Amino acid sequence: MVTPTGTSTVPVVPVQLPAAGALGPVALRRLNKVEYENTAHRVLAAAPGVTSKFIDDDSSLGYDNISAILSVTPLLAEQYASTAKSLAAGLDVAKEAPCTNGAAAAAEVACATTFIQQFGKRAFRRPLVASDVTRYSTIFQDKRGRSDYAAAIHLVAETMLQSPYFLYKTEMGEGSGVDRKLTSYELATQISYLVTGAPPDTDLVAAAEAGKLGTPAEREAQVRRLLGSVDSTPWVASFVTEWLGIAAAGHVAKDQAKFPAYTPSLSVAVAEESQRFVGSVLTTNGSLEALFNADWSIANAELGSLYGLGQAPADWQKVTLPADQRLGILTQPAFLVATSKATDSFPIRRGKVLRTRVMCGTVPPPPADLKVTPVALDPNLTTRERFLAHEQAGSVCAGCHSLMDPLGFGFENYDATGAYRTSENGKPIDATGEIKSISPEIDGPFANALEFTQRIAKSQVVRDCVARESVRWSLGRETVSTPDTDPKVLRDQAIVQALSSSLRVSHSDMRELLVALVKRDEYGFRSDQ
Repeated sequence: MVTPTGTSTVPVVPVQLPAAGALGPVALRRLNKVEYENTAHRVLAAAPGVTSKFIDDDSSLGYDNISAILSVTPLLAEQYASTAKSLAAGLDVAKEAPCTNGAAAAAEVACATTFIQQFGKRAFRRPLVASDVTRYSTIFQDKRGRSDYAAAIHLVAETMLQSPYFLYKTEMGEGSGVDRKLTSYELATQISYLVTGAPPDTDLVAAAEAGKLGTPAEREAQVRRLLGSVDSTPWVASFVTEWLGIAAAGHVAKDQAKFPAYTPSLSVAVAEESQRFVGSVLTTNGSLEALFNADWSIANAELGSLYGLGQAPADWQKVTLPADQRLGILTQPAFLVATSKATDSFPIRRGKVLRTRVMCGTVPPPPADLKVTPVALDPNLTTRERFLAHEQAGSVCAGCHSLMDPLGFGFENYDATGAYRTSENGKPIDATGEIKSISPEIDGPFANALEFTQRIAKSQVVRDCVARESVRWSLGRETVSTPDTDPKVLRDQAIVQALSSSLRVSHSDMRELLVALVKRDEYGFRSDQ
C-alpha cells in the first residue's frame, strides 16, 4: 500500500482479510524500566525505586517498550548485575528457603531444590525444567562448599535475577513449522504484562496451569478481570500519554525569566494531572470522546491558579474548567507544555504532533539539503505572524508546513506553559486553523482548539489511529503497512481493523482495544518468519 503524501497512515483495509494466522514474529521482549520495577515488586516484594538508577529506556515510535530498541548495553548489564545482587541480599532465607539449622548436606540440597523450583517459577513466570533445576543446584552446591547455606541461596537468587528468563518476556512457543503455539505460561505472561505491566497474578497462573487460556472467551475473562485491578489503570494510562506525546511533560523546562510562575512543583503537577485525568477516564468509561471533550480535570491549587479558577481546588480535586477555554486533554497543560519550546508556543511542533500522533497523518520528509533558520523572537509580532513570515520567506518549506502549521496555530490561545491568553505582544490572538489532507470526515477550517477537539473526538480517523497505536504498543513493534500484497501487511491490517471496530461498538471505550486483541485466534501464535 502506498500512502499518498499528506494523508492518514492508517491502512486502507482490503475487502478480504485473513481470519487467522500468527500474531507476529517470534520475539524476546526485554522488560522496560516500569515492567522491571513491577516485576521486582511482585517477585520479591521489593520497595519502590528499584530502577531509579537505571539508564532510561530508548524510545521508538513514541513508546519505550518497542522490542527492537530494548537492547542491553554494558552499562545496563552492570546495573542489572548490581541490582540483582542487592535484591538477592534482601531475600529472607528463613521465609523463602527454610531449612533446619545444622541440617545434613543432603537435606540442605533438598531445601535448596524446593527454593529453586518455587522461586524460579515466580522469577521465570513458568515452572522450571529439569535442566534448570540441575544448573541452579550446581550453583548452590558450589557456593555452599565455600560458604554457608544462606549465602548459597542468595547466589542462586542473584543468578536467576540476571537470567534472560527473568529479564525478557519470551514468545518462543512450542512445536514446529511456520506458526508456533505459545505455551500456557507464555500466554499468561503476555496477557498480564499487556494489561498491568506486571507478571501474572495467582489467578492467571492458575488458569495457565489448568490450560484454560487457549480459548478467546477465557482470555477475555482474564483481561476484563485484570482491567479492574489497581495495577491496570496507571499502566494503560501510560499508553495513552505516550500515544499523545505527553508522557515526558514533567521533564520539560521553561524559561524562568519569561515564565517565573512555572515552578518545578507546577511542572510535576502538570505531569501528574494528565495521569490522574486519563486514569479517571479509563476507570469511568474509557471513552475517547471523554478524553478529548471533557469539560473537567483533576487539579491541585497550583493548577487551579494556572487555569484561572476563582476558587483554588483542594489537593487533587475534580474541577470544572472554563467552558470557553478548555476541552479535553489537548487543552490541558501537559500537551501544551510538551509540544512547545522553553520560550514560546512553537506551533510547528504542536501541529506536527497533532497531525502525526493524534490523527496518524503523514508529513513529507524535508529536503536533504534543507538549512533550518530559527524563527527569531520579535516583540512586535505574535508567534503566528513570525512563523507565517518565515514560511513565506522559505517557500521550499511550505509543502510540509502547510500541513502542520495550521493545526498548531489553532492552539495559539495557550502559551508555552499552557496558560490561556487572548493577546500576545499587545495584539489579539488569531487561533483559527485548518485540517488538511487527513480525511474528508474531518478536513476543513476550525475556529480554535475547542472546535478542533470537538471535530476529532467522535471521528473514525481518531478511532483508527488509536487502534493502530495500541497494536504498536501492545506488540512492541511497528505495524507493517506496505506492500498490500504481503501476508504480514494483511495480518496487521486485520488486527487494526478489528480493534477499530471494537471501538465503534463499545462507545469508543479504549479498554476494549486490549480485549479485542487478546480475543483474536492468532493471539496465541507466533511465526518463525
